[in-house]
Order: sequence, then structure tokens, then C-alpha cells
Amino acid sequence: MEAKLHLYVHEPSHAAIAGAPVVQVAGENQVAYRAPQALTDAGFPMSELSAVVESCSQLPSASAAGDAYNKFLASAGDSFLRARQNLVVYGYGSRATPRRQVMLGTTSAATSGYAFRVLQDVIKAKGEGVFSLSCYTLGSSDNVQDLLNMENEMAIVVDSVKEGPRVIHVEKARVNSVNDLTAAFTKITTNYEQYFTKVLPERLATVEEEAMPPYVPDTIVLILHRYDDEESFSNNFEANSIHFVALGDCERPALCGIDTAQLSNYEKAHKTLASVAGVISAIRCNRLRVPYGKSKLSLLLKRAYNGEKNNANNALNAPTRTLLLAHVFNDIAHAEESFHIIAMLRRLSSMLGVSGFGSVTRDLAVDKWRLEQDIFELKDELTIARAVHDYRPCLYDQARPVQNIQEEEQKRITAIQKKREESREKAQAEIRVKAQEEAKRIIADLEKQSATTLGDLEKQLEVKRKENLELQTERAKRVKEYEKTLEKIRKKKDEEETLVAKLRDEISTLEEELSERQAAIDKKRRHLELANLDQARGREAILKEREVIKAERAKVFAERRQQREQWIHQIRELNEKVLHQVRLLAQERKTQTQGAAGANAFPEDEDETEESVLEDIKSIDKYLPKLISLDDVPADLDATDSIRKQLDEYFSQEKKAYNEKLEEEKQRKEKLEKALEVYRSKMIETQSQKKKEHLQDALKKEQHLQSLVDQVLQYLQHGLRMTKISSRGNVRRRFFFLSEDCKRIHATELDDCGMPVNRKKPAVTIFLKDVKRVVIGMYTPSFLQYAGESQLPAARLRAVRDDGTHDSTQTPPLTQQNVGLFNYRSFALQLRGSKTLELVCESDSDCEAWLVALKRLLNCKSPFERELERRVCRGDGTMPSPPDALAEMGWGGNLDIRNMKDLNLLSADEALLCSEHHVPPALYLRCKQELVDKSQTAVITVYDVRITSTLDLVRSQALYEHLIDKRLIPPPNL
Repeated sequence: MEAKLHLYVHEPSHAAIAGAPVVQVAGENQVAYRAPQALTDAGFPMSELSAVVESCSQLPSASAAGDAYNKFLASAGDSFLRARQNLVVYGYGSRATPRRQVMLGTTSAATSGYAFRVLQDVIKAKGEGVFSLSCYTLGSSDNVQDLLNMENEMAIVVDSVKEGPRVIHVEKARVNSVNDLTAAFTKITTNYEQYFTKVLPERLATVEEEAMPPYVPDTIVLILHRYDDEESFSNNFEANSIHFVALGDCERPALCGIDTAQLSNYEKAHKTLASVAGVISAIRCNRLRVPYGKSKLSLLLKRAYNGEKNNANNALNAPTRTLLLAHVFNDIAHAEESFHIIAMLRRLSSMLGVSGFGSVTRDLAVDKWRLEQDIFELKDELTIARAVHDYRPCLYDQARPVQNIQEEEQKRITAIQKKREESREKAQAEIRVKAQEEAKRIIADLEKQSATTLGDLEKQLEVKRKENLELQTERAKRVKEYEKTLEKIRKKKDEEETLVAKLRDEISTLEEELSERQAAIDKKRRHLELANLDQARGREAILKEREVIKAERAKVFAERRQQREQWIHQIRELNEKVLHQVRLLAQERKTQTQGAAGANAFPEDEDETEESVLEDIKSIDKYLPKLISLDDVPADLDATDSIRKQLDEYFSQEKKAYNEKLEEEKQRKEKLEKALEVYRSKMIETQSQKKKEHLQDALKKEQHLQSLVDQVLQYLQHGLRMTKISSRGNVRRRFFFLSEDCKRIHATELDDCGMPVNRKKPAVTIFLKDVKRVVIGMYTPSFLQYAGESQLPAARLRAVRDDGTHDSTQTPPLTQQNVGLFNYRSFALQLRGSKTLELVCESDSDCEAWLVALKRLLNCKSPFERELERRVCRGDGTMPSPPDALAEMGWGGNLDIRNMKDLNLLSADEALLCSEHHVPPALYLRCKQELVDKSQTAVITVYDVRITSTLDLVRSQALYEHLIDKRLIPPPNL
């Protein structure tokens, strides 16, 4: 939202009151005030004053409306229709300034005001929707006068806790064309000039009014509502609106400090002015909360500023635009009122803003001076009254002195009163007699005209009364009968409805049982189908395996057959070689024994040897294929039986020896099992004891961490100093602290010594329920705008170190060059209504304290923490549902780790963790190795990760959950 101030300086309307100018325009946006000599001689405490506004003009009253429209309001109608932007225009000034005429026009020129021109643009370019116009005055006692219908006495202000105050029963004129708008403004100008006749600037005051000028501090509110359709119009649910508010008079009436009623009226009027000043100042200073609740007028404007609770159009409408047009007269007669106006403009243009009730000028010396002037005037009046009271004309120049003056006065007063009472009684008696005679005459005339007497009419009236009594009795009887019949019908209807509800419950129960049975049947059917499918797949697998085994066996059998045939072929070749060698040996023997004669020369044993060799070869060729073949049956069954028996005996002996060894091994196994059981029990006892010790150690660390968080909350309740960076690039140091109930964050200003100004009445209060997100680091638009989007990323990288990104130095005064170095001690609060609060802490420990406290108070927990909380809280088997988080907490952007050390040693998940949670890769690898080694002998908690990594608790929690998720360290066994 934005709010602009503009000042119009008008020349005096009468030359007789003109004099030296008291208001001078120093530039386009600066105005100076100099008190006249007459006011200074009277003891006025302020002689000079200056104020800075957006623009300042010195124009005649006739051209002020056109100038305001051309400068500020030419595009208001288009923004109202296209961007759904509400508009609030305030007219402010003293009694004599033409603020109402410039805004609303006059009777002679109803279309001359800038309000008519803006609404004319809206009506000419209107699209879909319904437009209605209403106008009323709001008095100091919250009385309402409808300016579209002066005879309307039903308009009032109603107040409710749920919806706030609103004006009801005010006439609304539907505006469909420019003619309708012109007719409505004609009524409004006529009625408001009639209502403010006493204070119109062109009206010449009488002698009495010069001493006691009239004072009418009522405010005029002109509203144009736009509705989406006819249904919204009938339900009074507007889409957006334009408000023109002509504020009440700002001057102080004569003898206001003495007259109690006038003083009360003046204080209520200035309470309204102070509330408007608070609203405009809060918008101009970008405060987190706008103080609407200071008066009924500011509460009525809450919907115009999209600040009404649970209104669906708040998110659709653009931020409201606010404009304050102030009017002053540059003459001596209105010098005091001009001072009040410029003082208020100076207060609105101040960056400290407006807070609290009281004088709009916030100048106690001026208020005291006015009270002293009232006292001087009252003293003059008392002197005159005393002189009048001491004058006794009835006792003057008497013949003889009066002894008892009071008794003589009482006699004279009694005589005067008696004479007055006698004359009054005589007049009343004459009036009664005349009235009786007149009544008799009128009755006689009426009897002659109607031909009936008064007695006949009384008899007819008595008859009618009796008939009416009988009819009423009969009607009452019928009503009782109807009520009885209706009661029977109602009872029957209730019984039928009860029966129908019962039948519906039974039908729903049966349907639920049927659905459950159908679901069970479907589940069984699916299980059966899956079992059949598994059986078919198993059968196919078994057949395939059999085929494979058969093929492998055939392959092995063929290889063995081929090998054995090769063996037989090799044996036959060896036999042939042996036979050839035998024959060669025989020929050699023959050649050596040439001297012997014939065959008788050879010895017989050698012949037998050759024959035996031949027989052996033949037997081998005959029986060898049978012995080697697998398909043939052994020829010698007896030899086979003997061999089998030998083998059985051998195997029985081996089995006996094996059984003996098996018995020995069983006995040994039993001994070893007993020893192992004893060792296992000892190991279990030792492990359980160590586990208890580790668990107790972990619980102590967890309790220490919780107590540390409680101490942090106490520390933040005491408060600390932080630096706030606004959206306009302003850097301010404020004192922030938590409330005692930990539901609000308060902020107050610091004095020259760096101490808080007032902790009991803080300047700013933030409700934690209004926080939507906590953004860690400098990533919000205000940070980027202040430090520069091109320079801030490089500065943030310089703040990252491999030793934990912890800096023990205090934060120096922030500049655009060094603000990025404190990225890890800064955070921003995103509030409802798209507002943000950017803060930089004095140290890293202060930032960690705020983040830990906000994480607990806003219930920002990860799924792992919520599951751990369920396990801890589960005692009787029930799992309590954790409360919903009020807001989110996270970094505004990722860390650029592409050029950091040891990046190539990280996996994809680890790199994502380091980037999202701002953990340097080298620091992550070192902490991971230390924590994995430590987890072999102890239970790891977040406190251990905090000590090992020297990171803050927020990043330590993320690192701890990652190590547990990747099963690098065991989870807590609770």
C-alpha cells in the first residue's frame, strides 16, 4: 500500500482579514509556516514550522479540484476496474477551508468536485457488476445522517465482536449511467450544504457567532461499492470500493477548555483525526500492523484497506491507494488552524510515524496556550457577571432602609410568581370552556349531517364489541384445534423421520458389511489367482530344469562313451605294437641261431610265450568293450557279487567308524553349545548394560538440549538488539524480545546509549500466528534490493568456511558491501498479507537462538522429528496426533558448491544435502567419518552432531536425519 500527501494553499476569501502571508511554499514539496505578530504577542509558543510533503500547490479554490484530478486521480478509475485497487481519499482542513466543496462540489456546480470526475470515469468504463453510491455524515458521538435522504432516521452504526462496526439502513443509489451519478451528487451537495450551513466559508457570521463561532466536526463519507452480481448486492458482499472522506474541523472552539460538553465533543473529533493519522502514518512507514481500532471511522475503513478478517476478496484486490489533500488559508485570521494542519502533515511525513491518542499536533505547549486564552476570556465574563450581580435596582432609592433584604426580595419574587400563576390559571380555564363549547357545537353539526346521535353510535359500538368478542373466542378455539392437529402431524413426522433415519443407518451398516465381504472375497480370489499362477510357473520351471538336466546327462554320457572308445582304440594300438615287437624278436632269434636246424632248434618256452601273448590280446579284444561299456550287463555275476560284498563290508566298517566319530563330535558340540550359551548370556548382559548406559547418555544429552532450548526462550524474553532492513533500503537497530506467553514478538526503539526506550509499550508487535514462513539467509527481495542481486551471491560464498561457518565477532554497522558476509546470522519473517521483516543478528549464537525458538514456537518439525515424538509420547498404546505447524522454516536458496573442496568425493544425495542445507563438502566428510566411528561405541544424538560439526542446531538436525536415513549411524531405539 502507498499513501501520498498534498497541500493546497488558498488565498483568503475576504480582503478585510487578509494580511501578511503566514504559509509560504518553499518548493514543490516543502512548506514553511511563520506565526503572525498578533499571535506571537498573545503568547503563541510556536513561531516557525516546516513540513515536507509529496507536492504542494498555491492555487485558487476554483481550480483545486481539476488540479487534484489531473495530478493524482486521472488513472484511479482504470485501476479500480482492471486491477481491483481500492482508493481512499481524505480531505483535511479547518472550518473555513473549501475541502468539502473541492471534493463534492457545490449546489450551483454539483459536478465540479474531483470525486464526481473519478466516479464518472468508473461509470463510463464499467464492465460487469453492480455499482451503488452511498453518502452519510459520521458525528463525534457516532451519530449518522444520510445525505442521500435527509428524512432517513434509521441509519445507525452497529458494532459486533465478530464483524466490527458497520453502518446500516443507509440509502444506496444504484448508479448505471452518468445521469444517475449526476442526480445523486445533486442531492448530496444540497443536503450537505444544508447540514453544514453554519460553517460554510461564504456565510457571514453574526455578532454573537464572532464571539462564539459554530463548531460542527462531523465527517462526510462518500462510498462507491462494486458488486460482482445481483446475489452479492443483495447479501451486501462488495468486491471493492472507492472512499472519499471529508474529515471534520481541526480548529479548537472558543472556551473549549472550560465548557465540559464542548471539550468532550472536541476530544472525540480529534480522536478520529488521530486515528486517521495513525493509519496513514503506518502505511507510509511500512509498519507490520495498521492501527484501525482507534476510532469508528478507521474501523469502518478496514474493509476498504482489505484488512477485514476472513474476507475472500482480500487476496484478489490490489493494495489500497491512499491520498490526503490538505487545505489551508494563507491569512492571519486562520493562522492557528494553519499551524495545526501543517503540524499534522509534518507528523505524517516523519519516519517515526504516529502512535497513540492525544493531540494531533503532539504539542502540549500549544494546547496549554489555548487553555490560558480561554481562562482569560472567562475571567472577563466573570467580571461582567459580578458587576451585574451586585446591581440591586429593586432596593435603590427607598424611603426608609430595608432591614431584611432577602425577605424583601422573596416577597417581591413571590408576588410576581403568584400573579403569573393566576394569569396562567385564568387563561387555562378560558381555554377549557371554549374547548367544551366548540366540542358541543362540532358534535351537534356532525349529528345533523349524519342523522344519527352519539348515543346510537355508542350502542352500535357496544354491539360490534360483543360480535368481535365472539369472533375472537371462536378464533381462539379454532387456533387451539389447529395447534393440536399440527402437533399430531409434527409428532407423526418426527416418528417417520426417526424411523427413516434408523432404516438408513441399518442400510448403510448392511452396505458396509456387504462391501467388506465383497472386499474379502476379492482379496481371496486375488490370492487364489496368484497361487495358481505361482504353481503354473513352478511347474514350468521344474519341466525346464528336467529338460536341462536330461540334456546335460546325455552330453556327459556321450563324452564318456567317446572317451572310452578312445581308450579301447588306444589299447588295441598298443596290443598291435606289442605283437609286432614279439614277432621282431622271434625273427632276431632265428637269425642268431642259424646253426640250428629247423624249428626244433627253438626252445619251447619261447613259442609258448608268443602264443600266450596272442591269447591275451585276443581275450582283451573280446572282453574289453564289454567291461568298458555302460549299456552291457557284466558277464560274470558271481565275481560281481563278491565284489559287492567286499564293498558292503568296507562301507559298513567305514560307517561304523563314522558313527563313532559322529558320537564324539556330538558330545563335543554339546559341550561347546553349553559354553557358547554361557558366553552369549554374558555378552547379552554386557551389551544390555552398555545399551542402557548409551541410552541414558543420549537421554541426558536430549534433556540438556531441551533445557538449553528453554534457556534460549528465557534469553529471548529478556531481549536482544538486531538490525532491521526495510523494503526501502533503510537500516535501523531495534530491540526485539519475546512476550511472556511466547505468542508475540515485540520491538522497541533504542536510545543513544543503545538501551530500549519502553518495553511496556513497544512500537511494533508481531503475532507468531501471522508468520507464514521463516526464510534463513539473505534471499528475500528486501535483502536483494539492499545489497544488490549481483554482489550478494559472491559475498554469501565468502561467509562459508570448512570449520562450521561460525564467526564469533560482533556484527559491525551494516553497509551494502559487508552485509553479505553475515548471511548465516540473518533471517526474514514472511507474514500474512505479503509483508516481510528482514533481520540481522549481532552474532551467530543470537541467530541460532532465534531459529531454535521459532522452530519450537511455530512447531516446524520434519517427518523424522514427528515420528520420534510419536514414539516418545506413546505410553498406553495410543498415538496422539501432533499439532499442525503454524509456519514453515527453510533456506531461501541453495549453496553453490560446484567449486568447493572435496566435491568429487560426494554422492548425488550428499551433494544435494550440502547444497540445500548450506554444509561445505569437506566439513560434511569430516563429520560423517567422526560420527560413524563414534556410533560404534555410543548413541549419536543431534547434540553430538552440533558439537562435532560446530554448525547451528537447524543444520545439525538435517545432517543427523540424513546419516540415519542412509544407515550410516543407528537410529535412536526408543
